[in-house]
Amino acid sequence: MIAVRRADPRDAQAATDVLRRSITELCALDHRGDSDTLGKWLANKTPQDFLSWLASDDNFCVVAEADSHVVGVGLLHRSGEIRLCYLAPGAQRKGIGKAIYLALEEQAKAWGLRTLRLESTVSARPFYERQGFRSAGTVTTGFGISHCHPYEKQLQPNPLMQPTDGGRPAADQEV
Repeated sequence: MIAVRRADPRDAQAATDVLRRSITELCALDHRGDSDTLGKWLANKTPQDFLSWLASDDNFCVVAEADSHVVGVGLLHRSGEIRLCYLAPGAQRKGIGKAIYLALEEQAKAWGLRTLRLESTVSARPFYERQGFRSAGTVTTGFGISHCHPYEKQLQPNPLMQPTDGGRPAADQEV
């Protein structure tokens, strides 16, 4: 059974372990085993940084659990940027990444966002394209790798949210 839930401080070590393993093992096509590239990419993937991400009201962070183990991490910034969507090695192609993404999209709609953006690795491009993202510009350099692909997706507005209220539900609105 897979459960996606809001991350909390107790997840810091397990979540950063997932991030680090995912980058090191699953993104080999992107970093090509280069220690300098890996060092730059992993530099902020620490429990301390994770806790700072959780402390920001501008971030919405989730973890996916299977058999009481964290197997995925996702983070959405209030600007509409998906900053993390990583799975533990062995957790791919089981619907876990999609479940994480759908939780982030749901929060984006709750915030009243109309567009999601992200920088994709070469490895993750097919996943994001299956979620409806489209290329949004030329390849850039980011997180220590030379091929970051900008993507964006237009969201359908949530009818229960008012776009002028900062994404907070309208008071006393019936569903």
